[in-house]
Amino acid sequence: MKPTAVYLPPKHPTAATKFDVVIWLHGFYVKNHEFLFHNDPARLREQVRDSGKDVVLIAPFLGYEYAVGDTFAGNYNVSDLATASWGERYLEEVLGALARFLGLSSTSIPQLQIDKLIIACHSGGGNGMRNLVGNLGKYQGKLTACWGFDCLYGANARPDDATFWYQWLSGQSGRALEIVYGPSTLPQSVKLDLIGRGLATADGNQAQPQRPALKNLSVRVGHYDLFPAFGQMVRVNDLDPAYVDRFMIPQVADRPRLHHKPAPQHGEFLQGAISNVRTAFPFPKDIHYMIARGGFFSRLSKL
Repeated sequence: MKPTAVYLPPKHPTAATKFDVVIWLHGFYVKNHEFLFHNDPARLREQVRDSGKDVVLIAPFLGYEYAVGDTFAGNYNVSDLATASWGERYLEEVLGALARFLGLSSTSIPQLQIDKLIIACHSGGGNGMRNLVGNLGKYQGKLTACWGFDCLYGANARPDDATFWYQWLSGQSGRALEIVYGPSTLPQSVKLDLIGRGLATADGNQAQPQRPALKNLSVRVGHYDLFPAFGQMVRVNDLDPAYVDRFMIPQVADRPRLHHKPAPQHGEFLQGAISNVRTAFPFPKDIHYMIARGGFFSRLSKL
């Protein structure tokens, strides 16, 4: 169904018939599935290898899209991932091929089984992840988490990415969503963070009173490994959410004293938070792929 790269880590026992799977959905600038494992700056194969975890990495090739001036050209397309049970049919085909490769089966019926299934994506692959989460067929119950790395570009989608994922998480039981974002996906990521924690409404107003937070959502800002904040050096992996909140939503003591006014009801709360984060964080130039590398490795290491 798709040209596909599959990586088995060195510690994977070749006789195993049940294993954890990560489906990786790439973004633009990937020329083919070989490029994804050998040349792509996300360095997926190396992150799986160095994490020391026994997961099988499955990466379909979704097309090659590239910049031409101020626009894009190419054949990148994830619309078919939105068709009913596409994920089941795709995984059946890959598992069957993998079984034959490992010498476990001489037929087209796979003997391999999935224990835990994770969907991970980078950049434009966020739209693919959004399309795929509800179309896994018999593997729907195997899905345990989705990881998105700088991927929430869908501000003009219907519904937008933040609202889609909030609604998806609200209807799930035990499945988690983890998002790490940079400057290009900051607006939708901040929106998802605020509504997911019950601090904002879907239309960008401050929630009053605060609503219950989603327990299965984590949204983090991607940044330098080490940077100064409030007079001390902070490691990004040790970043306390309170630091981000101090930038995102200035505390009462930080604000100038003004006469009491009713809370604005035209989305200013969300827009102010987005502006504050964009101003406060000096994102490095290569943050887009830094998030893919470091974020993926960090999540794999915690499996």
